[in-house]
Amino acid sequence: MFGHKEKSETESIIGKGTEFKGTLKDKDSIRIDGKIEGKIQVEGDVIVGEGATVKADIQAKSITIGGKVIGNINCQGKVELFPSGVLEGDVKAHGLIIPEGAFFNGKYRMTPFEEKKEQEPVEKGEETEGKIAIEPTEKKIQEPGRKRRKGKKRRKSSKKGSYSDSG
Repeated sequence: MFGHKEKSETESIIGKGTEFKGTLKDKDSIRIDGKIEGKIQVEGDVIVGEGATVKADIQAKSITIGGKVIGNINCQGKVELFPSGVLEGDVKAHGLIIPEGAFFNGKYRMTPFEEKKEQEPVEKGEETEGKIAIEPTEKKIQEPGRKRRKGKKRRKSSKKGSYSDSG
């Protein structure tokens, strides 16, 4: 792709003449060479080809951009632009690669690379290896910095916004 060898096979392809509006969800990787408007949620990789135009928020494992993307990106791995790539939007990813010639306009927030692990709920008294069991509490928690005085009531003064203590 773009003169480089592709890292992974794509399962779905949005061709050059294809236009799509809405939410696109896929459990595998996709390649986009057409036009998409809306939202993209992919568990694999997203590849935006050189002639593609994407106006969508994208959530994926990793994203490679050779075309134009307008929207925010949330990515587990890295976002890579090619010299022909244009990205306008905020990026939240583990890595961002912008070569000379590529265009990026937005904010970048680096996140640690983590594999998603779903935790099972833990019952009270259950054997817990690295799991935490949380028990509900009956105590009322008082806001920090606020102390209640016993026996004294506060009443509003005639002045606007002022209080006085009475006992």
